[in-house]
Amino acid sequence: MANRSLKDHAITASLNILLELLSDKSLQDPKVASDEVAQFNRDKLLNVVRSLRTLVNQSSATMVSESALNQMNSNLQPPIHELTSFVSDRNVGHLANAVSYIDQNVLNYAWAFYPRASPSSKAEVAEVLDAVQARSRETFGILDEQKNELAEQIGQLIKQIEAQRNRLDEIQDASAKSKAEMAAALANLETVFNKDQTKRDTEYAEFLQQVRGEFSTAKTGFFSNAEAVLSALEGHKRDAARIVQVVGDIGVTGNYQAIANKETSQANLWRWITIGLFACGLAMAGFTFLKFYHAPVTPDNTLAIAVRLLYALAIAAPAFYTARESARHRTNADRARQTELELASLGPFIELLQDQDKDEIRKSLISTYFGRPVDPHEIRTILDPDKKN
Repeated sequence: MANRSLKDHAITASLNILLELLSDKSLQDPKVASDEVAQFNRDKLLNVVRSLRTLVNQSSATMVSESALNQMNSNLQPPIHELTSFVSDRNVGHLANAVSYIDQNVLNYAWAFYPRASPSSKAEVAEVLDAVQARSRETFGILDEQKNELAEQIGQLIKQIEAQRNRLDEIQDASAKSKAEMAAALANLETVFNKDQTKRDTEYAEFLQQVRGEFSTAKTGFFSNAEAVLSALEGHKRDAARIVQVVGDIGVTGNYQAIANKETSQANLWRWITIGLFACGLAMAGFTFLKFYHAPVTPDNTLAIAVRLLYALAIAAPAFYTARESARHRTNADRARQTELELASLGPFIELLQDQDKDEIRKSLISTYFGRPVDPHEIRTILDPDKKN
């Protein structure tokens, strides 16, 4: 260590910071003075820091362990932080944390200072006593100030209590007066209510008697009207049944009529296609005949005639298929037309019969119009044997 004194060492500055924090007014607060643990921690911190500063001031640089001194200085930083926090929020827990940290991490490095033969000087003892007296005076001064403040606050509270007591007396008087007025008003209201209630009961009894008479009259008229309406509804029901039957017949026959018209249109279309194909084939055959009628018979002419006749046959061959399709659609149209006529005439035919006879006739016709198999659509050539379409 180059310096012969420890005044320039970093631990000196740390100890001065601690002493400055320990001299703050917050440590003289009655909250600390009234708490034995907090007071003990404050005094212990002050005595330890002062003793360490005394050792630093009186020790020679050649009589201390530099590494231990550096470690002690490093371990003094957390207590500085705790005291700074206490000055800010007045939480006595920070004092306990600082004492605990010094006990565990600072005092165990006190061996850095070699033992000295001489005890503490009288000046140091006097300094400690003066510091204790100064703290005591500051504490008493703060206590006196707080005593005066409390006395002033107590006086204000007494005045407020007197004012509230007067206000309470006024409220009680007003409440008693209000209760008397409310009792009188309630008695008056009860009298008026009883009178009105008697009047309302009489009027209600008269009204109820009148309503019962009107209801009896209306009930008699209602039953009479209901019987007439029910009779009319029965007649309308029968008429509606007939109308529904007629509408159903019209709907069914109309569907068959639409099918007959559609099948007729298809049959006519296929017929015209058949006529066109036959006409094209005959026209080509006739044209070939006229062209080669006066021509000599040669192999070339014979080949040309054969090719043209094959073309005519190829054009006319589909006419057989279209003719069959036209016949099939014509058959379907005739069947639908016949069904339409039968269903349309069924209703008028059985109208005068009994309902039971009508139902029997309709049941016997179900197998005729419903559940019949559909004819298969087959495509055959002219070489196939004739079958029923």
